[in-house]
Amino acid sequence: MSQQSEIVCRDRRGHRLHHNVITVKPILIPEEPRLVKPKLHLVREKTVKNVLPKSLYEPLEEIAKKLPWEDEYRIDAFDKVYWAAHNASCYKVFLTYFIVDILFVFKILNSNLMDTLKQENLDIAIAYGSNPCQLAVTHILAVPTIYFDLEGLTDETLIASGSPLDLSYPPSHCNTNENDHIMMKFMRHSFCYLKEYLAQSELPFIASLVSERHRLLDGPITKMFAEDYTIKKRYNGFPDVDQLKRHSAAFFVNTDPLLEYQRALPPHVIPVGGLHIDHPKPLFAPWNTTIESAEEGMIIVSLGTQADSGYMTEKQRLAIADALSKLTKYRIYWRIGPNMNRLLQTTNSLEKDLPKHINLTTYIPQNDLLAHKACKLLVTNGGMASIMEAVAHGVPIVGIPLYGSNRHNLRKVQYKGLGVILEKTELSSASLLKAMKAVLEGSKHKTIAKEMSKEFKSRSESPFAKALHYIEHIGRHHSNAYLGSRYIIFILKLNILHMVINY
Repeated sequence: MSQQSEIVCRDRRGHRLHHNVITVKPILIPEEPRLVKPKLHLVREKTVKNVLPKSLYEPLEEIAKKLPWEDEYRIDAFDKVYWAAHNASCYKVFLTYFIVDILFVFKILNSNLMDTLKQENLDIAIAYGSNPCQLAVTHILAVPTIYFDLEGLTDETLIASGSPLDLSYPPSHCNTNENDHIMMKFMRHSFCYLKEYLAQSELPFIASLVSERHRLLDGPITKMFAEDYTIKKRYNGFPDVDQLKRHSAAFFVNTDPLLEYQRALPPHVIPVGGLHIDHPKPLFAPWNTTIESAEEGMIIVSLGTQADSGYMTEKQRLAIADALSKLTKYRIYWRIGPNMNRLLQTTNSLEKDLPKHINLTTYIPQNDLLAHKACKLLVTNGGMASIMEAVAHGVPIVGIPLYGSNRHNLRKVQYKGLGVILEKTELSSASLLKAMKAVLEGSKHKTIAKEMSKEFKSRSESPFAKALHYIEHIGRHHSNAYLGSRYIIFILKLNILHMVINY
C-alpha cells in the first residue's frame, strides 16, 4: 500500500521537522480486518491490491500451521514460501507497465505506483531485509537506501555491511549447535560466514550453489530486472541486488547493544531495536480487572504471530496447559491466535478443565501488558519484536524457539541472563514448569531484566529518535560518507582468508 502524510517530529534541538512520508506495501494475502493494526491519524492510505493466487498464499498459511510444531528445528524453511511469494509480487507490481515520458505507469488495478513515487522526488528509501525487490526499485528511483534487518544482526547484514568478523565468537546466525568443541565451533562459524560471503559474491553460479536464498530469491529478482526490455534500454546493465545491498547508505538492525554479543560494528550499522515500541496505553476491561485478581502478578504466553498456535500438537498443548495450571497465584494470558476454536475443538476438554486463572485469547495488547508493573514473565518463541519489548519493560523471558532466527535470538537472551531457553523437543509439563519457576522464583533474571530496562529508558534518545536522526542526515546529504568505507569489503575478504589459513 502507498501512504503519504506530513509527519511532524522534533530534532535533537527541539526544532520541528516536517516530512512527507511515502510507504509502499503491496497486499499479498487477503487481510482479516481485526488483525490489521489501526492506521495512525497522520497517515492516509492508498492500497495497491496485489492479492496472490491461492497457489502462492496457501503455502504461506500451511507452513505456519505445520513447521513451528515439528520436532525438527529448521532455519530457513519458513522463508522459502515467502521467497516464492516475493518473486511473484515483485513481477506483478513492478514489472507490468508501459512507458509514458520515461515514467513507469503500472497496470495493477489502475495503480500508478512508480509514477507517483517518481513525482514525489524522494530523498531516501528504507528497504526491509530479505526483500531484494525493494532494493531494485530504489535503485531505479535513484535514491539512497537504508537497509533494515528486522531479524536482528544476521550474517547477511554482517557480510553486506563489511562488519569485522571473529570466527571463534560470537556465534554465526546459521550455527544452531552450541555444544560443539571450540575447534568445531570455529569451523562451523567459518563455513557459515564463507557461505554467506559467496552468496553475496556477485558470481551467480557459485552463489546459487552455496545459497538457497540466492538461488530462489536474490538471483531471480536480479534476473527479472536485468532482463526486462525497458530497463535494459535505460540502464547499461542492471547491478546484482547483493551489490545494491552492500552499497546501502546505512544498515538499521532490529537489536540493541544490551542484547548483543560484544562485537565491533562499523558506524553505518546502527542498532534501532525497540523502534516499533509505542508508549504504553492504559489497560481497560477485561485486562485491568483480571490482572487485579492475581495474587503474585501476571504471565504472558505468546508464541509468535506467524506460528499458528491453533495447530500445535496435542502433546504440546496439554504440556503447556498442565504447566500453566499449576501457577495458580498468577493471572496468565495465553495467546493462541485466530484459530483458537480449532485448538479447543481438537483437544479434549481443554477449555472445560482449564483453571480460571488462565485466559485463552486470540489477541493480547502485548506491549501494554508487558509495561504493566504486575507483569512477571514472558513466554515467547523468540521474535525480535517481543524480545525488545521485554528488554524495554524489564520482563524476564522463557524462550521456546520454534524456527528460523528464534534460537539465535534466544541464545542472546540466555547469554545476557535475561532468561532461559527450553527447546521444543524437550517441552513437557515438568520441564516448562521448572523453567518458569526458575525465572519467577530466582532473583538473577529479574534483576538483570530491571537493569536492562533502566539502561534502555535512561538514554538521551529513543531508538525512534536515533533512527530519525540518521534518516534526516542521509536524506539531507544523500550520502553516508562519514558513516562507512567501501574498502571494508576488501578487508573482510582478507580477514576470512587469513583466519582460515591460520587455523
